[in-house]
Amino acid sequence: MKNLKLDFKVVYAGSETALIQAYRNAEKNKEWVIGYFYEPQWFMSEVPLKKVSLPEYKDGCDADPEKVACDYPVYELDKIVSAKFAKSGSPAYDLVKNFTWTNDDQNTVAKYIAVDKMAPEAAAKKWVEANRDKVDAWIK
Repeated sequence: MKNLKLDFKVVYAGSETALIQAYRNAEKNKEWVIGYFYEPQWFMSEVPLKKVSLPEYKDGCDADPEKVACDYPVYELDKIVSAKFAKSGSPAYDLVKNFTWTNDDQNTVAKYIAVDKMAPEAAAKKWVEANRDKVDAWIK
């Protein structure tokens, strides 16, 4: 807050559970709250949080903790396979190569598991059945 020159008081929720409850309360009471959160995360399927844009991340902008005034870097999913597998001609390799998953996709499946108490296999099956077009594109 200080480094971005924002006139807000920092209040520590104490835990992820407490922060989630603060968001739930704000949503229920139609109040606003600003908090530090991340995704993918199952809770994003329950309360539609909005990202507050911070100054763009640039190499080194986070080097000095006393001066940080930028966003976090964007991370992309790295897919790593052996050269032998990549050259195998296996349709499994095509699946891995073509696979993409959004944060919303991950949030949904995580909610099925964490909140709806589905087994991971059942959650995956439900998501695949609801997103057959995406899956078909991976295994074309």
